[in-house]
Amino acid sequence: LKSAEVMKAAVAWLEPHMEKKEGAHKGTLVLATVKGDVHDIGKNLVDIILSNNGYRVINLGIKQPIDSILEAVERYQPDAVGMSGLLVKSTTVMKENLEHMAALGHNLPVILGGAALNRRYVERELRAVYPGTVHYAPDAFAGLKLMEEIVRSRGREEAAAPARETKPRARMAPTRAGPAGPPPRVPRPPFFGRRVAAAGELDLFTIARYLNENALFRGQWGYKRGKLSPEEHRELIEREAQPRLRRWLERAAREDLLEPRVVYGFWPAAREGDEVVLFDPETGDELERFAFPRQAGGGLSLADYFRPRGAEPLADEANGFPESAWNAGARDVMALMAVTMGPHASAFSQRLFDEGAYEDYLLFHGLSVEMTEALAEYWHKRLRQQWGISSADATDLQKLFAQGYQGARYAPGYPACPNLEDQAKLERLLDWGEIGLSLTEDFQLVPEQSTSSFVVHHPEARYFSI
Repeated sequence: LKSAEVMKAAVAWLEPHMEKKEGAHKGTLVLATVKGDVHDIGKNLVDIILSNNGYRVINLGIKQPIDSILEAVERYQPDAVGMSGLLVKSTTVMKENLEHMAALGHNLPVILGGAALNRRYVERELRAVYPGTVHYAPDAFAGLKLMEEIVRSRGREEAAAPARETKPRARMAPTRAGPAGPPPRVPRPPFFGRRVAAAGELDLFTIARYLNENALFRGQWGYKRGKLSPEEHRELIEREAQPRLRRWLERAAREDLLEPRVVYGFWPAAREGDEVVLFDPETGDELERFAFPRQAGGGLSLADYFRPRGAEPLADEANGFPESAWNAGARDVMALMAVTMGPHASAFSQRLFDEGAYEDYLLFHGLSVEMTEALAEYWHKRLRQQWGISSADATDLQKLFAQGYQGARYAPGYPACPNLEDQAKLERLLDWGEIGLSLTEDFQLVPEQSTSSFVVHHPEARYFSI
């Protein structure tokens, strides 16, 4: 990325002295984050790498419907289309896009990438719905290699689709048993309803203590071990990565680039089949109903972690519920939370990208994403403390990250609760506009550096896929 910055600066200096030549590029890629997805770091890294290797990249931005992508195809006549997405739902959107392109007679090569994709899914399912070539790019450099292959094979018959299976095998989620039984107790929350966390509880450097440095340094910033010995890699982290982290945190605090906000709450709840009902703590009326899908073969549903409506009490928990909610059948408690690092993080990231400060763009964007996760981790701990279930918390941070605590938090759109539409219900319950959050028409949180969660107290709660 540093060399890309130098290249961009050099080209900008030379351009006034160079003769313009139409079509003086290796090839063209129309690139977009698919409809409903607001994440753009992967897409922008592809843009940077390809642009600085002689390709023209038509970067359409985030949340792009297929019609906009095809309009760009018609206008720019590219060699390939690139589609990116972070969310599980984005993989479905990509499949729908490919089906739409196939129905219109397109066979342009397509490159797909994003955290929710994997090679198996692309090669076994997505290739089956599109007559042209469909490639999987796990990172920006793989995207560069694929573009080189596509351009080299331009006009050659043998560049057609890679080998594909004629009968893709269905992917079956593993069946898992539900919880062995009810929780030993239903912990009493400190209050019912919603609250906004006070600013004094959200010190940036305290939140940074819950930063997953492995995810930041290796995953976001690229400090992978490679051929280094463990000692050499540790020295590299101490020499370069950790000082960078300190400098960026100090700058973020000084310039208000990261502004943590949290809204959270507790609601009387009960299970009905594969649904969880949340009740108004004052009236006992049903507020919202969440349908959680079950694993194939009668496996696990997130609803299994909640006590049935109207069940016999385990002990004296009736005393901890509002009378109206208890009489309506509430026998459990669900916590909800939403956190954000504020709008300045996205705006500053975009400014760095537009200015060609690619290294700083990667560093700050990665930090803002991982600090959002740190805020969620930190507030989940605060929530457990308030709920009286933090005694099982691991003291070692890495063990805490590996779910070393009682219960779990689940984000809408991810494997255990894939219904992204549930975000609209969370918005009504948490009224998160007060902390600057909003939803797109496709139920994506804005700003990007935000996340929401269902929080479960059941001691056997674990992460799983449908």
